[in-house]
Amino acid sequence: MAERQNQRRRKPAPVAKTNTGRPGGSRDGIDLIWAGESERGWNQLLATVGRAPIEQSWPYGDAIAAGSPYRPVRGVFRQGRRPIALVQALVWSIAGAVRLVKVVRGPLFLDEAPDPAILAAVFQLIRDCWPLARANALFWTPELAQDNASTALMRGLGMRRTVTGYSTAWLDLSIGVDALRAGLHQKWRNQLVRAERERLRVRDSHGGAALGWLVERHDEHRRRRGFSGPTGTFAAALALLATKPQDVLILVAERGSDPVAGVLFLRHGDAATYYLAWTSSDGRDAHAHNRLLWEGIERLADSGVRWLDLGGIDASMLGVSRFKLGLGAPPETLTGTWL
Repeated sequence: MAERQNQRRRKPAPVAKTNTGRPGGSRDGIDLIWAGESERGWNQLLATVGRAPIEQSWPYGDAIAAGSPYRPVRGVFRQGRRPIALVQALVWSIAGAVRLVKVVRGPLFLDEAPDPAILAAVFQLIRDCWPLARANALFWTPELAQDNASTALMRGLGMRRTVTGYSTAWLDLSIGVDALRAGLHQKWRNQLVRAERERLRVRDSHGGAALGWLVERHDEHRRRRGFSGPTGTFAAALALLATKPQDVLILVAERGSDPVAGVLFLRHGDAATYYLAWTSSDGRDAHAHNRLLWEGIERLADSGVRWLDLGGIDASMLGVSRFKLGLGAPPETLTGTWL
């Protein structure tokens, strides 16, 4: 038990030698500094957070900017010289008069359980940056659980919920692959065992032709089934803008010379996201998707990833949601989007 607790303990927050960047306001001894971190520094802070969603990663902001009029602005909250939280916002300035702002799954706190007064001050500083009275429309999906405390916090900022909460599941990889395998639902484990007996060859890569093949299959499937979710173009942009090639993991299962399934994982800090996947009818018969997802979990854990975000859990896609939940991670619902 002590060993597991040590595995789950967060890294100490780095202390910056100097504060550069643009001041964004102060409240209760907490300062917000915009544009004061390099990509490397941002990634170090994300690693300290642990369960950091991809939407707050540096490549995500750059990928949004590459395909839309939104531009990322990144801020770090400090108490003295010590960073305590960070936030990436996406801003679209229209004719210099109106600003549309999105904050998706942020801010993130370096302390897993921040003091309520610190949490309130950080949220108020973000709200103060884009007041509605100054022609700002702030669409905010905070990384807060759907509960009464979160609702009270957001309403206290003068905001109202416009979209119900997004649901996902986080898989704790730090407990080790043996414990993870033991935690699989019985049906999922049985399918994995059958897939491991199949004559499937698994190839890995960090981009290139495999990425192009996978996003093309994903987009074909997306158009045919008419489901929402990330486009292949955006997924490819995220992969191409990754800080390191090793932050991208693509696994493809082949039967003979034919690819029958593929998955894409993207790493950000000490977390990763199971971002997209595709499986053919032959792949489904062989449960190739189970094999690829499990091998991805093993490889990510071996590389030091502590948390895997399994992505959206959506009642409109029950089969996909059940498949993800078969890994044993409990679903979590966020407080929703507020304006």
